[in-house]
Amino acid sequence: MAAVDSEAVLERREFFPRGLVQPASGYRFSLDSLLLACFAHAGRRQTGADLGCGCGVVGIGMALRQPDLRIVGIDVNADSIRAAAENSVNLHLIDKLTFECADVADWRPEKVLDFVVANPPYRDLSTGRASRGEDRRTARFEERSTFAGFARCAAVALKTRGRFAFVHLPERLPELLSGLADNGLAPKRMRLVHGRAQEGARMVLVEAVKAGAPGLVVEPPLILHKGRGRQTRLTRQALDFCPFLACNTGEAE
Repeated sequence: MAAVDSEAVLERREFFPRGLVQPASGYRFSLDSLLLACFAHAGRRQTGADLGCGCGVVGIGMALRQPDLRIVGIDVNADSIRAAAENSVNLHLIDKLTFECADVADWRPEKVLDFVVANPPYRDLSTGRASRGEDRRTARFEERSTFAGFARCAAVALKTRGRFAFVHLPERLPELLSGLADNGLAPKRMRLVHGRAQEGARMVLVEAVKAGAPGLVVEPPLILHKGRGRQTRLTRQALDFCPFLACNTGEAE
């Protein structure tokens, strides 16, 4: 086995998510995945799954924040799985992360899990602008699996009181909450994400608990940016919530 270049690994981790390998024809990850990695809660030494993992960014982010986790990434796209595995090697996380090429409609873990995270396709096939290429279309649109399919997979995979965290569109909240309820998942935390303070929410982060008691906490809104054009900067709130964002845009004010 080749020796590990510790300095190179530390540099890659410091500048994560810069330099991640991504399939040339696949969907490119965005800040929603980074936000989810920082929103999701996991206890010490817990085991979980990242459904629709893509190049592995959510699981990698969680493992960098909490090195005692074990996470399996699931994606139907073989190129994404290969990229995710390569990223785990480059960041020396192969003892934390594993990856399987599978469809969430069929996948089941060998043992029940403590947590599940997912950044599922956001849009119904009848809405939104079509993506170029089948892989990108599958990642953006509910062509192979709906949110209900992701929720069903999470519910089967989780132990009782296990947590399911995901990111999605606020406009689909009624449908999302219905999908959770249909699968015995009780929403417990919610946070709306706004591009700027005076703009409507562009994303919603939700955490549900399997067989959880009723009671939803709506956390303070997360405001990402201030300023316009070349004056756009991350807010201090955004950077405190998700330090990984510092590699993507201007410094916080």
